[in-house]
Amino acid sequence: MSADSQIRINALLLEREGLFVRIHEIERAASALLGEPYPFTRPALPSDQRVKRKAPARGAQAAKDKLRKLEPDEVAYRVTYLQQGQTRIETHDSLDALRTLLAAQGAQLQVQTIETLAATGAVKAVLQSSP
Repeated sequence: MSADSQIRINALLLEREGLFVRIHEIERAASALLGEPYPFTRPALPSDQRVKRKAPARGAQAAKDKLRKLEPDEVAYRVTYLQQGQTRIETHDSLDALRTLLAAQGAQLQVQTIETLAATGAVKAVLQSSP
């Protein structure tokens, strides 16, 4: 997120907070007029709504099922993926990094192969290979 966007979001959040304070003041004034606390009910807010997450693509779930921790004779994962039309190769030593990469798959990013590597750099196992 750019700094300008973050500043705009923060300004809107501050404005929202100010409006909540104003509502509280109005409710207190109404209670004072009535001479007793009025049972104000909190209205439903857009932020209360839960967003349904899409289920991960079937290919991503199948690849997650094949992922495993590195065995003692393996030192890293090598991932080959296609991003915006370019083939990229990365080496990771963290299973969490692989899971994050797999979860990010979409139209602009497709994981092609995931391999485990020995200390010599030789491929020990192929965990995923796309045709």
